[in-house]
Amino acid sequence: MLVCVPIIVILAFISQARCAVVLGNEVVAVAPDRRVAEAAVEEYFTRLERITGMPVKVKGEIKYRPVWKFGTVAGKEEIQRNLAAKVDCRYEATGIFADGKMIAAVKDAKAAKKVLDTLLHTYDNDGAWKVSFKQKVELKPVEVAGSDLMDPEEAVEYIRFGGTRASTYEIKEGDTLWDIAAAVQLPVDKLLQANPELNPETMQIGQQIKISQTCPLVDVISTYRDTRREEILYRVQERVDDSLYLGERKLVQRGKPGEREVVYNVALENGVEIKRKVLKQKVITEPVPQIIAKGSRKLLAFRGGNSRLAYPTVGAVTSPFGNRHGRLHRGVDIAANYGSPVVAAEAGTVLRAGYRGAYGLCIDISHGGGVVTRYAHLSSAAVKPGQRVERGQFIGRTGSSGNSTGPHLHFEVIVNGEHKNPSLFI
Repeated sequence: MLVCVPIIVILAFISQARCAVVLGNEVVAVAPDRRVAEAAVEEYFTRLERITGMPVKVKGEIKYRPVWKFGTVAGKEEIQRNLAAKVDCRYEATGIFADGKMIAAVKDAKAAKKVLDTLLHTYDNDGAWKVSFKQKVELKPVEVAGSDLMDPEEAVEYIRFGGTRASTYEIKEGDTLWDIAAAVQLPVDKLLQANPELNPETMQIGQQIKISQTCPLVDVISTYRDTRREEILYRVQERVDDSLYLGERKLVQRGKPGEREVVYNVALENGVEIKRKVLKQKVITEPVPQIIAKGSRKLLAFRGGNSRLAYPTVGAVTSPFGNRHGRLHRGVDIAANYGSPVVAAEAGTVLRAGYRGAYGLCIDISHGGGVVTRYAHLSSAAVKPGQRVERGQFIGRTGSSGNSTGPHLHFEVIVNGEHKNPSLFI
């Protein structure tokens, strides 16, 4: 009888044992018994897998241990709440790797393939272009936390815009903050955010500005063939013509562009063209060269090789040779103060020294070989007809006689009765 009593006490004590749900060395909850504990745990993970559609793995091992605890115990709901707070769930997923580095994780290989196909399709021009990844892209099984999982749409967005590229911009003369923002394609506030020390009022030439721009984590290379017709530029050929004076040019044949058909292989990176290579080309129409005749004839050969005329007065050309107000301006106007000295552009004989209509007081000098120079709108003349003058000799003073709006020298070069552009010879 005395032996039976301790046995009954022990059995009664054992019957009071509870079941602890243990993760590692930490008690998650205490259940009334092992059956309730196991059922609650199994139901929690079954429901989690049903919601996520993925197998779940627990970081650490869940164990069941008997404990002797009197008082309240956890029911199924409380056990599951404690599990949610303490258990680090890991999911068997598919990782997307670029050059060996995981850049995103989705639930399975099917979802991962959808992500890659979407990335490629973004740059394939509706299937018309060949596309591939610049980096080595691989799919591998991985275990990740729930917070690291992405749905396919989220993964595509992250891979396209989740990277950052750092560069610098050197401030140039005339740059404003808004010019720089436009040049680097960033809003001004983003530029200031990346450069908190930058003051638009005190920017210095040569100062370096940090630029931080989003970029893809994986680059897509697109290639296609582009066939197009292009213009072939014509060449300009120059020929010497001894019937023209040095400095004179004459259009002999007008150039005409040709045309060719070219096949290019075009490569783009993330939609931006990076390379264009000619595969083949066919000339449809040959270009016609433009031919220009250049003068080689010296205006005054007797000067021993000097073909230039002396500048007749001190001043700049203010009105050139050519059409002006609908009519030909036969010489050049040289700015000069009233009474400035005028000299002979070359040695010769004075043909005229007197008033001549709109020219006012005018001097003509013959230099031989059919070459005549004319000096008009003078205020005074220091030479007479028939007088011999030397190159650079004083012949009169500038004025505003005749049809003139102010003091200046009107200077002409006439060869065999034809007016030439004086700027070619002085």
